[in-house]
Amino acid sequence: MKKKAVNKKRRAGRYGKTKLKNKNFRRWNPNPKISDPMVQKHWDPSKSPAANLARMGLQSLPGKIREKHCVAEHVACMGTIGAIELFDVPDSDRLDELKKYPMAMADQQYIAKCFAKHGDDYNRIFMDIKTNDMQYTETQLRKMGSRFLLLDADQREIDIPENVHHLVYTH
Repeated sequence: MKKKAVNKKRRAGRYGKTKLKNKNFRRWNPNPKISDPMVQKHWDPSKSPAANLARMGLQSLPGKIREKHCVAEHVACMGTIGAIELFDVPDSDRLDELKKYPMAMADQQYIAKCFAKHGDDYNRIFMDIKTNDMQYTETQLRKMGSRFLLLDADQREIDIPENVHHLVYTH
């Protein structure tokens, strides 16, 4: 009776499974290799990476977008910013000069319509489902809006609404 049960388990595949070892496994090194001498000078290995970045005035979670005044209060609460100072950087990347129209006409019309109604308040644009009928997230709207504001006059096919005209980036 016993031999029959063992044969049944063997045929079912319970025994003799080949297991491959993970050859990519490497132990986590808590002391990161930092090549920048300025960051290396201010890095404290006894603190967490998030605390070190906050001490330098940087954000540990770059995916989270915070308002500028919240970041300034957060840095003020955490302590002094070291030798590294941050400057006002636009939300979108620089546009390539090779592309004639880096933003589609439909996207320009869409964001111009949103700007005309709500200005540059991306949270209100996000909440308004009649204007934001494509249901873009606040981050997507912020990126699209900053891309639209960075366009040159010859690249822009739609006029800029008056309530965001002061935000237009001039080269």
